[in-house]
Amino acid sequence: MRHNGLIFKLMSYQFPDYLIKIIQRFLSNRKFQVKINQVLPSVGNIQAGTPQGSSLIPTLYNIFNSDFPLNDKVLNCLFADDSAILTQGSNIRFIIKTLQSQIDSIEYCCTKWRVAINTDKQRQFFYEKDISAKFSRPSHLWKKI
Repeated sequence: MRHNGLIFKLMSYQFPDYLIKIIQRFLSNRKFQVKINQVLPSVGNIQAGTPQGSSLIPTLYNIFNSDFPLNDKVLNCLFADDSAILTQGSNIRFIIKTLQSQIDSIEYCCTKWRVAINTDKQRQFFYEKDISAKFSRPSHLWKKI
């Protein structure tokens, strides 16, 4: 999660200024350095992400994702940096249209808040009564159906 985006959301949700400043200090002035072949390059600033292991991170993550797109026909399942969206129906075109609409909303939200989507981890599953079939095709192909 981008630090500026989180701070903006905290302000828009009217968190107390003192709390926003504490969180801002907690996330700011963090540095990184990567040693490659015995060479230690200059220090870089961390603009996104959170310190692993902090008990504050799950709460900040929930605040950052509190405006995740909702659809009454889709169940959103979020955990850490993974998500799954689920729907059901008896008409395959309805299912595909519903899921594609949700994917489009998620893509818009992620673009707005500068959240990268790992398309290598993207999978689609269709389950039918008594028969289970797996389709692994990119969601952008759904628009052609």
